[in-house]
Amino acid sequence: MTEEKRSFLKIQRRLLLHLSLFRYWKSNLLIEHNRQTYAKISDTEEHLISTVLPGEHGADAGKLFRFYVFLSKILGFTFVTQLMMDVKERSVRHYVKLSEGFPAEKVQKIDALIQQERDLIAQLKERRLDFVGAIILGMNDALVEITGSVAGFTLSMSNTKMIAVAGLIAGIAASLSMAASEFMAERSEGNIKKAATAAIYTGFSYLLTVVLLVLPFFALPAHDYMLALLFTVIIAVIIIFVFSFYMAVAKELSFKQRFLEMVFVSVGVAALTFFIGFIVKNYIGISA
Repeated sequence: MTEEKRSFLKIQRRLLLHLSLFRYWKSNLLIEHNRQTYAKISDTEEHLISTVLPGEHGADAGKLFRFYVFLSKILGFTFVTQLMMDVKERSVRHYVKLSEGFPAEKVQKIDALIQQERDLIAQLKERRLDFVGAIILGMNDALVEITGSVAGFTLSMSNTKMIAVAGLIAGIAASLSMAASEFMAERSEGNIKKAATAAIYTGFSYLLTVVLLVLPFFALPAHDYMLALLFTVIIAVIIIFVFSFYMAVAKELSFKQRFLEMVFVSVGVAALTFFIGFIVKNYIGISA
């Protein structure tokens, strides 16, 4: 089988899968605006299929349909749609490049249809993305404060279990404080329901991040506090990577810039507080 044929079969399955998903969301989403938007996206996708694959519409959408539906329930239909668009655009351009018989005007039409889909996707309204600011607030503060705290505790306490308990207590208190602050900030704007939801998102994202960051100190022996700190920093970088990727896809932001900024701030604060812990232990003479 030639590379062109393989590319054809791949793009055929992908386009029909996307069309099936767009039709599914058109019929099953709760918000009327989103159903109408997916109806328009479905129409555009049909035009794209007829342009890229004239007369070829018989392939099965594939077993990935149920997987993407499940993924959309976990991560949101906006994220899944944007993720599919990125992959589809690269696949379509690769297929067009390999194939013959695509005149310039047809390539321009394909580009216009893909851009039209992107413009429509930008109009989607998803509740979880409305509160992404609250999630970012909770997660960012937890990454900076707790990574910094456990780094400072590491040398001054030199015991994983004591560090873990101190970090967890500080994290729980801070998560409640952050949730209360977010509630009061939103409440001042007169939206009680939104204030409560934003507070929950902020507090939960903070607390979840705290638990993940202090986990190595609970898991490792008491004397392996430096190794536990290393794992905490690695977990922090992984959390930043995952969330930066999610935001880059869902809201079409710069992944590299967001990722590097958050890593620099979190690791920088951790290094500074680790140095403070070193001073406290060796020069002030305070240790646990």
